[in-house]
Amino acid sequence: MSQKTPPPGDDTPPAAQTLTAELQRKSFHLAMIAVPVWVYLMPPTPALLGLILATFITVAVDLLRLSDHRLRSFFLRLFRSLIRPHEQEHLLGSTHYMIAALLSVIVFDHEVAIAALAFLVLGDAAAAIIGKRFGKPLYWGKSPQGSIACFVVCLAVGIPLLGSLSVALIGALAATLAEALPSPLDDNMRVPIFSGIVMQLVLRLFQG
Repeated sequence: MSQKTPPPGDDTPPAAQTLTAELQRKSFHLAMIAVPVWVYLMPPTPALLGLILATFITVAVDLLRLSDHRLRSFFLRLFRSLIRPHEQEHLLGSTHYMIAALLSVIVFDHEVAIAALAFLVLGDAAAAIIGKRFGKPLYWGKSPQGSIACFVVCLAVGIPLLGSLSVALIGALAATLAEALPSPLDDNMRVPIFSGIVMQLVLRLFQG
């Protein structure tokens, strides 16, 4: 991501500005933990119906934003610090996340879906914040520090949710790889879907 030229009179170092922008985005990103919490707390049918409704609204609003120049400009003014440059003309990361959440709940086992979504929300945030603050990009714009942070957080979250150290370990590794490796698929879609598939397969192998 390219650094913006500071406005006149702004003496904040570019690196600090980048970290601040990332913290703002990830603060909003962390609010998405409400989705796996909702799925965890609610009975299956109400959880799925609520998620279908929320996903439909999110996708509809985002498509309206993309189809109307004035609405797109309004969103950009309102959420400038949260919208990445490539999202200005494409679906937002939050839209990809809601689609991935719905697919995860439909396709995966209950605990796998919750873990996969938690991996994205918490692991991806840890990778971004730690990577920006302490790391230097070495591969595909990612840093070892960020990847380690992602793995540790995903593992810590996965153990209680999955009830299995081995499944949590493999799932955390899958989520970390999905977060770090380059792909045309948005990471809000890539991380939960890839880690969910891997964990689901591992569970099937253990159960079979």
